[in-house]
Amino acid sequence: MPEEQNQEERTESATPRKKEEARKKGQVALSNELVSAFMFLIGLLMIKFFFPTIFFQIKVLAENTFSNISPDKLSPEYMQHFGISALLAVGKTLAPYALIMIGSALVINYAQVGFLVSFEAMTPKFDRMDPVKGIKRFISKRTFVTLGESFLKMIVVGYVLYITVNGEKDKVLNLADMEIKPAISEVVSLIFKMGYRAAMLLLLIAVFDYAYQRWEYERGLKMTKQEVKDEMKSSEGDPLVKSRIRSIQREMAMKRMMQAVPSADVVITNPTHLAVALKYKQNMDQAPKLCAKGQNLIAERIKAIARKHYIPIIEDKPLAQSLFKLDLNQAIPATLYKAVAEILARVYQINRTVL
Repeated sequence: MPEEQNQEERTESATPRKKEEARKKGQVALSNELVSAFMFLIGLLMIKFFFPTIFFQIKVLAENTFSNISPDKLSPEYMQHFGISALLAVGKTLAPYALIMIGSALVINYAQVGFLVSFEAMTPKFDRMDPVKGIKRFISKRTFVTLGESFLKMIVVGYVLYITVNGEKDKVLNLADMEIKPAISEVVSLIFKMGYRAAMLLLLIAVFDYAYQRWEYERGLKMTKQEVKDEMKSSEGDPLVKSRIRSIQREMAMKRMMQAVPSADVVITNPTHLAVALKYKQNMDQAPKLCAKGQNLIAERIKAIARKHYIPIIEDKPLAQSLFKLDLNQAIPATLYKAVAEILARVYQINRTVL
């Protein structure tokens, strides 16, 4: 009951980090039924198309081998050597087809989970030797699903055998009256027909099993709201590191702001506590923009840069306070147009006088 309640609390989908950690542990959505169904089908196809070749090669091997056996050579040492040679020859003949089967199994597994080597999953876990936990795993939902699939496969295969043989019962009854080669051909054809039908149905069951494995995998990785919050906090990093990052970002923003002061048209002051710099490009900007602002020491730095670049500094306490509330690079609101226009008119008048 506690586990069910805990599962009910897990309402959030797993984060990418949680999925990655589970993957490193070897926890993936893998359907062995899908692998088995495909391998069964591939095996049937290989037997169908390559069995004559394999049979011919083994037949030639057997004829050559037994034709060279002499009664004078029959000894334990010779028979041992003969047996090893025959096994190696048969293995050499069947090796390419075995490699095809192994390669097919790897491809099917790769299609489901991609490339994955999990040493953690291969590490022995002694807690699995606990009989109590073993019983719990044995009576789990996954066990009952696997058991149900096994019964379903038995029923499917039995039904396929029945309908196939029943549909070919006339041929089956006539096998006793047929010659050996036609009879064998009919039996082989019937076996392949049953095999293909069973393979298709097993493949259909495997597709549903894969869908269930995906659902069970996603369900097993679900997280509580608190776990998601904790992971977000941990992924953001150490508070000291975050503080240092924010400090660097502020320094960079301050540097960019100070670099914008020389392009300003006027600096408006409080006069001592605040300083704001405005920039206005005729025929380009709809309204003047705030390119720099600061208070106390930063305000002094802005005024120092303005003096160095001969930018007019005008004292207007109410306007400076209103402009200081704006964000950098923000155009001034319409309510300040008149006051700023008067300031800019004074600046342009000063510039014309100087020129």
